[in-house]
Amino acid sequence: MRNEILDERPDLDLAVYAVWFDMFPGDARARWPADLLDDPRVRQWWDEDKRAGQWFGEHPDFGGERGRILWDAYLLFPPEAEWGESGPAPVTSWGAPIVRTRETLREHLDRVVAGTRAGNGRSAGDR
Repeated sequence: MRNEILDERPDLDLAVYAVWFDMFPGDARARWPADLLDDPRVRQWWDEDKRAGQWFGEHPDFGGERGRILWDAYLLFPPEAEWGESGPAPVTSWGAPIVRTRETLREHLDRVVAGTRAGNGRSAGDR
């Protein structure tokens, strides 16, 4: 994401929120490369309890199954998005895993930047 999105668009007014947590043996905060996304537009957090992943995984627009955790995913929101009573809206697109859906992210980001709304919902290649 850094090379393909951030580095290619250094002047883009963009806010990126990266939430990290352990999902596999060997994932640990002590091994987390905090400088992996060292772009000033990126804010990063370690979510030990996986609260963000659980919320999105259980939310109907992002999986909707009790106990599901959304991870290794992107969520793209337009500049006017706000967090309301039912969560963040509107959602431009989302996809997982990132490595398989990065082209969709790039395409939908370009549409947002151009002022065109991409379709809501899942991206091709979703889990």
